[in-house]
Formats: sequence, C-alpha cells, structure tokens
Amino acid sequence: MSKVKTRTIEVEIYDQKYSLLLKTPLPDSEVRKIAAEVDSRMRDIAAQANTPDSLKVAILTALHLAQEYKELRDRCEQKTDDLNRALEAVLK
Repeated sequence: MSKVKTRTIEVEIYDQKYSLLLKTPLPDSEVRKIAAEVDSRMRDIAAQANTPDSLKVAILTALHLAQEYKELRDRCEQKTDDLNRALEAVLK
C-alpha cells in the first residue's frame, strides 16, 4: 500500500484564506469543491440568520453539516441492516 504524500493547498471560505495540510488521496480539485460547498452553505446560513458574526455562522454551518452526516449515517446503517436481513433470509 502506498503512503499518501502530505501537501498544502490554499482555499478561501467566507472571505478568509486557509492553508490546508492535506493527508488524503483526494485530488486538490475535490478539496477545493468541498471548501466551496462550505463557503456556499455559510453564506446561505448567514443570509437566513441575518448575522455578520462569522463564528456564529461557522457553528450553525457545522451543526447543519453534522445533522446531514448523522441522517446519512443512519440511512446507511438502516440499509446495511436491511441487506443483512435479506442475505440471512436467502442463506437459510
């Protein structure tokens, strides 16, 4: 197995520049897409929350993303359970 080379890229999120130390095989373009998605979500939330407070916006964005992640994880676990039950029924 090959070792992933550590590299640094620059991204901009919510008008702030960040140097990211990457330890992932993901291409830089994918990491930039993720940063652009975070930026977009922060801007949407800032508009809805009607606040310029970037910390509040970042926390609200993190909460929204965590909620989405939990929902996806729960659906994945449910699908896995369903598939396991179906496989057990076939193997009986």
